[in-house]
Amino acid sequence: MASAARACMSAAHRVTRSSIVTREVTGQHNLTISGYAATRKVPADWTATSPAFDAAGYTWRIKYDPNGNSWNDPISMSLFLELADADDAGDGRQQETEPVQFGFSLLDQAGNPVPEYTRWFWEVGYFNGASRSKGFQRFISWRDLEESGCVKDDSFTVRCDIAVVKKFATEAEGAAAVAPRVAVPPSDLHEDLGDLLWKKKQGMDVVIDVGGETFEAHGWLLAARSPVFEAELLAAPKEKASGGVVRRRVEVGGMEPKVFKALLHFMYTDALPPSKTEEEEQEQGGVDVAMAQGLLAAAHRYKLERLKLICEEMLCQSIDLDTVAGILAVAEQLGCGALKAACVEFLSLPGNLKAAMETQGYEKIKANCPIMIELILKQLLV
Repeated sequence: MASAARACMSAAHRVTRSSIVTREVTGQHNLTISGYAATRKVPADWTATSPAFDAAGYTWRIKYDPNGNSWNDPISMSLFLELADADDAGDGRQQETEPVQFGFSLLDQAGNPVPEYTRWFWEVGYFNGASRSKGFQRFISWRDLEESGCVKDDSFTVRCDIAVVKKFATEAEGAAAVAPRVAVPPSDLHEDLGDLLWKKKQGMDVVIDVGGETFEAHGWLLAARSPVFEAELLAAPKEKASGGVVRRRVEVGGMEPKVFKALLHFMYTDALPPSKTEEEEQEQGGVDVAMAQGLLAAAHRYKLERLKLICEEMLCQSIDLDTVAGILAVAEQLGCGALKAACVEFLSLPGNLKAAMETQGYEKIKANCPIMIELILKQLLV
């Protein structure tokens, strides 16, 4: 009886636990204001707003007012941070952020913040539909900007630092957490399918001819992964191989064998082939841009959206003066909006457009597709 009573008391006084964990999520955005001299001449009520950008879990814009947001104070400029998606919480309600702190910094020509011209909005608060914009009416005077040495080629850059305090609450737990009896390993299906493609080669019923090379694959997998392949396989002729095995033969034109090999690897494993060795990356300079462009076109052709986004991101990180013209042409041709925007943003920086127009890539596009050049210039002038 005594032991039973103690057990009942123990159960009645069981301690449970829960926790609330807060984390500070940060983000930065650099805004370059070109045409500095022209903004000194605009009317008092003229303002400009940056494209939307993501930082610290939300979407923002920066509002620039060269006249200090005031008819009576045209000697200073204003900068305001705006919540871009305040009117859309997904269910008709206005979105409200978690606590936010932010600041603006004038950057010197080396890209470093100038302490004297760094302003923090110290009041940690919320952005929402009713209070979607906060900032500094007098961020910096025109005289201080001119004397700072931060204006170069009629342009200057400011950085916006954003910090959001997020809370993560765990579920309540019992006093004595029970360790799992069985450890479940992560899925290795991609490894099994990769071995089936490159090593075991069992049950293959499709032969694919690409640029003089032949690949074998499984029709059921290709059809499941790509609606384009599914249609091509249904129309492909059948042929008998040795042993009476019936196979379908598909010819893929306009694609390099190495690009198709990478495409096939992705269709089986949902990942790109192993990357280059460190020595190769040092010699070739990181991402193989031509390979990424070819794989992007292949992903677009066979409607592999995840692969297309992976290639877009790779190319976004590879934009420079030598590659921007070719990457922009591919982005325009394949309808890659984010990649195109990244190229246009790069070309809009002071001096980049002129330098890019002197590269071989630009000259090649100009010779083969002059309409493309016209579209590029129109986009930059908008």
